[in-house]
Amino acid sequence: MMRTKIAIALMSVIFMLAVAIISNMFYLLPGSNESVLVELMSTISFFGSLIFLSDARKVLPRWYLAVPFCISLFLLVIVSFWEVSGEELLSDYRYLVTPIMITLLALLSPFSLLVFLSLHRHPDSMKAYLAVSSVASIISVFSLFFAVWEISLRHSHEVSFSDGLIAIYLLYWLVVMPITGLSFIHYALKQRNTKIP
Repeated sequence: MMRTKIAIALMSVIFMLAVAIISNMFYLLPGSNESVLVELMSTISFFGSLIFLSDARKVLPRWYLAVPFCISLFLLVIVSFWEVSGEELLSDYRYLVTPIMITLLALLSPFSLLVFLSLHRHPDSMKAYLAVSSVASIISVFSLFFAVWEISLRHSHEVSFSDGLIAIYLLYWLVVMPITGLSFIHYALKQRNTKIP
């Protein structure tokens, strides 16, 4: 179904966040702010996930595995809106924005694995997509574990991280996320002559 293929392609958008930031695409948006770019890209992916769920629940027995991905995108939309809304909105808790966004971005890879598992009935080579998502999930969970560990050792208002954790997250944002996004796009393109299961 063309609609489902488009939905899967839209879901990949958030994984290209680092590419968009490096390309300075946020300068094309109001406010010239990375958070505006996160808001836009997460919103696009969120609507893609809604379309995917709407179609998948009619034909996929394990469609519900894609629900966590959709929820994480919805929360990312809310948190990034909180970031771009200005100092007035819950200003006493704005120090939480960065850790929450890091957590939600890290969770996208494990949840993308669940999306591919929901499609696992399809005869096309799902092993490659599952392998990519599994490796991405391991890296993201590893980085998330160390992020939580570092945050727990700091005062509540500190948001700086060690060089090691920053290196892990750069690997995740610059390599793992784009590869995961390309997996979504590749899957969508590969279905041009067949129906999504």
